[in-house]
Amino acid sequence: MALLLLCGALAPGANGAHLLAPAAVPKRAHHPNAIRAENARPGTTSWQASSGGDISLYASQIGVAPGTAVDLHVSTANRYRLVVYRLGWYGGAGARKVACLPACTADEQGRPQPTPDPSELPASVAPPIRAGWPVTDVLHTGADWTSGYYLVEGVLTSGPDAGRVATTFFVVREPRSAHGSRILVQVPVNTWEAYNSWGGRSLYDFYGPRAYRVSFERPFGDFAQSPMWWEIQLVRFLEREGADVSYQTDVDTDRDAASLLRHRLVMVAGHDEYWTMGIRNAFDAALATGTNLAFMGSNDAYWRIKYEDGGETIFSYKSLYDPNPNLAEKTALFREIGRPECMLMAVQHSWLKALDHLLDYTVAAVAGDAWLARTGFHPGDTIVGVVGREHDALNPYPESCIHPGLEVLFHYDGGGIDQDGDAVRFTAPSGARVFASGAQRFAWALDDWRSDGTLFPEPPIRPWLGVPVDPRLQQFMRNALDDLTRPAAPAGLKARLHHGTLQVSVTPASDPRVRGFLAIVRVRRHWRRLCRGVSTCTTQLPPQTSRISIGAVNVDVWHRYSAASFALAENHA
Repeated sequence: MALLLLCGALAPGANGAHLLAPAAVPKRAHHPNAIRAENARPGTTSWQASSGGDISLYASQIGVAPGTAVDLHVSTANRYRLVVYRLGWYGGAGARKVACLPACTADEQGRPQPTPDPSELPASVAPPIRAGWPVTDVLHTGADWTSGYYLVEGVLTSGPDAGRVATTFFVVREPRSAHGSRILVQVPVNTWEAYNSWGGRSLYDFYGPRAYRVSFERPFGDFAQSPMWWEIQLVRFLEREGADVSYQTDVDTDRDAASLLRHRLVMVAGHDEYWTMGIRNAFDAALATGTNLAFMGSNDAYWRIKYEDGGETIFSYKSLYDPNPNLAEKTALFREIGRPECMLMAVQHSWLKALDHLLDYTVAAVAGDAWLARTGFHPGDTIVGVVGREHDALNPYPESCIHPGLEVLFHYDGGGIDQDGDAVRFTAPSGARVFASGAQRFAWALDDWRSDGTLFPEPPIRPWLGVPVDPRLQQFMRNALDDLTRPAAPAGLKARLHHGTLQVSVTPASDPRVRGFLAIVRVRRHWRRLCRGVSTCTTQLPPQTSRISIGAVNVDVWHRYSAASFALAENHA
């Protein structure tokens, strides 16, 4: 039997690593994941109704486990019903109707509730503005409800605005298990609430004095105060691709830091600007344990916040004037308290300049990069309009933000009138890969959903005009997801050959999701498994074998194979 060297036998991956070709190892029987099964169900476009009219609502719970109740609070003088949808792909329809309250053919009489008068609001250091409305309806989610974004529409059934809707959202997380979906998407509800100006107060001074505390117990607003601006396109893309994905809020991450370790890849959706220290620590720990990360928007992990009232209130002074005497405990910029964002993602937001034209990325990755395979991208090509106003750039000012082997994939040249922007990739010491898009509108090139002025009115500037779906970037993301849903390659590979006995050893993986490694060799045009183990394995080769190149891949609980490590074994007997 002739044993051939492995040189050039594997497809190149990120950072010069090599990924097993699809036929490299026998595949297990395919079973549809929950997202594929969910999106095979019939969808509807009826969720895109016209918003407005005399109705408002909010939910007491924003992140829930399947099978639990959601308390809803509705304010209206008219009759109404509640319709609940799960957002996704559904053949392009975008949602599936999952429930109605009281029933899809019935309604109930509402009661108007008080709304604060901004002229009578207390000082910004006072307790947050809460609606304080009574529970009018209780939605009981099913134990079989698929993790995802859920939209609740309060539909007016009487009065001059009959047919118009008000909206709120909640997120169903995945049931807890030893390991979950390959991909977890973190939903930035903290940022929705930070920008929410209902009642006249937000963490900004857009509509009045800035508050230091804001409450989740009030209706959401539009645009950046919801998932329908920066996030919905990513959701539709992932679910159209049939990705094995689940979702949870950043509040959920704070409450259960270990939840990140039950997935191979954690993706941060949209504009996730406001983090607690618990969220930041959870991400640092996940990265150190081999969890791949993808930051799909920009301006992430920027302001440090704290939760109060059992997680119902966000507090942030947004300044080093925070009266807490301990610098590390102040609610200021993470970079001001010694934890700059670039330590985690290599890029970070610098400053915002409103320009009246689209900002484009230019392909900076080198030809032959595996993430560019089959995209049609060439160095210097343009990706139209994806950068956005609040984009991120490389910032090596602290030494800890310099990541060896970092690669710039796409670049925006600010030309001296705007900050530059960068999409980057690097490999952490744990072997985990990190991708940061650095671009606020990156997901707009992945899916063509745009506000049509019904469910969410178009903003005055309508920034998505001129930002087309880019099939090249869609293929780029497919390639990136294929890599980012794999474990790190084995470290410390050694191979020893003695009189036909081959012993292969690796450094045992610290990643608890790795089940072991597989030693392989190429025989003519086919791959052959030699042996598998946790730290060592042994197999017999023909006695006349004197020299052989061995590959090794890690295998995780999702039966995904890592990039390959290589070692040369020679018989020194």
